[in-house]
Amino acid sequence: MVPVNKKTKAAILAATCAVFALVLAAALLLSRGAGSDRVRSGEHPLRISEYMSANVAYPNADGRVCDWIEIHNTSDKPFNVSGYRLSDDVTQAKYAFPVGTVIPADGYIVVYCDPEAAGALYAPFSLRRLGGETLLLMNSANTVLDKVETLRCRKETSAVREADGGFTISVSPTPGYANTEEGYAAYLAASGQGTGALRLSEIMAAETLFTAPNGALCDWIEIENTGSETADLSGMHLSDKAGEARYTFPEGTLLAPGAFTVVWCSGDGTEGADYAAIRLAKAGESVILTDADGSTLDRIQTPFLADDTAYARVSGEWCVTNRPTPGYANTDGGYDAFAAERGFGNVAVKITEVCLRSETTLRDADGDYPDWIELYNAGTESVSLDGWYLSDDSEEPVRWRFPDITLAPGEYRVIFASGKNRTQGELHTDFALSAGESVVLTTPIGSTADCVELIQTEPDASLALIGTDWRECASPTPGKANG
Repeated sequence: MVPVNKKTKAAILAATCAVFALVLAAALLLSRGAGSDRVRSGEHPLRISEYMSANVAYPNADGRVCDWIEIHNTSDKPFNVSGYRLSDDVTQAKYAFPVGTVIPADGYIVVYCDPEAAGALYAPFSLRRLGGETLLLMNSANTVLDKVETLRCRKETSAVREADGGFTISVSPTPGYANTEEGYAAYLAASGQGTGALRLSEIMAAETLFTAPNGALCDWIEIENTGSETADLSGMHLSDKAGEARYTFPEGTLLAPGAFTVVWCSGDGTEGADYAAIRLAKAGESVILTDADGSTLDRIQTPFLADDTAYARVSGEWCVTNRPTPGYANTDGGYDAFAAERGFGNVAVKITEVCLRSETTLRDADGDYPDWIELYNAGTESVSLDGWYLSDDSEEPVRWRFPDITLAPGEYRVIFASGKNRTQGELHTDFALSAGESVVLTTPIGSTADCVELIQTEPDASLALIGTDWRECASPTPGKANG
């Protein structure tokens, strides 16, 4: 072993300390970037509660339309966030809260993400609509308090934190408010939306059944006057894009108390006071009602809407419905009134017999014994079934379409429920029947003419309407009166 004198030992010790100091300094410098990986999500009272990465229609108080991140103070005391930081980059902290910034107990604060804006609550970065980013919330020492991997968001949707800590996409953004229906209502009220007498009440974005007054198939937007006085809509606007008036109500447009008006969205240059050059997207988008000065009166983001379903305000809450009522209240009574106005109020064609376990009851042209459905015209006039539908699912009533056939008064007609899907000669639906399903007869405007719930029967027995009661019948009578 080579002997080491005291001077050499001292030099080695000094070099070791210097290296240690350099390593420690490097670690401290790195820690001042994006913070440590000690993510204590759920332990700290501050958390990222909502973000919006594809905002094109929700302006903030400064009138700017930009992305944003919401922070929630989940504690029961005010929290001073002076110097706390936000970033979308794990290598650097991009935004710091100004000195004196306090989030109230169980309160929220919104930071707007706009590189072109200057202000205390503007962060110098934007969010990616496609998601895949990492949002970091850090304290003044760059310790990570919350970490969120962003989701892909469609336009006008936000990502909200659920009770289990995960995020889901919402069509009702609530910047600065709780992620609840009550929070959404409070946000609309605070921004002056949806609280006046005039409000959006129903929207159709994929109309294939009933036509506008000009005979064309059009999407439509319905507006309701919930007030006690006649409203003057002159100069007010409808749009599917913020800051752009796509339709203007003509001078002299009045709406009585409790009444509804419909604007038909032709998407082209159709002339007429009630036609707008707007084409609504069934995948979902914003619908905005503004006054003559452009101030928002009401706004709604529609979800995906299947063909012939509407987004309707029912008892104060928005929901998807397959019972559209353009120009009428979104109630059972409104639906009946709409059907009557279209000529389908008292429908004479009824389902009178159904066989769902046919083995030998009625043979088709192929020599098979499929299930079958019997219709009867109980009226005094012939009824064209062109454009009517049969289905085995009440949630999908527009399924198998009738060809251009007519039922004379007192006439029966049998349709095989075989799955063979034939509309020439012998009629066959594209579905078969099973217990637990329903047989639904639907008119050309989408209203339900009749519906029968199917229960299990014995083989070759039928469910028959006798008088006003449905009974299991051991001796079916396809094409003839039941009894």
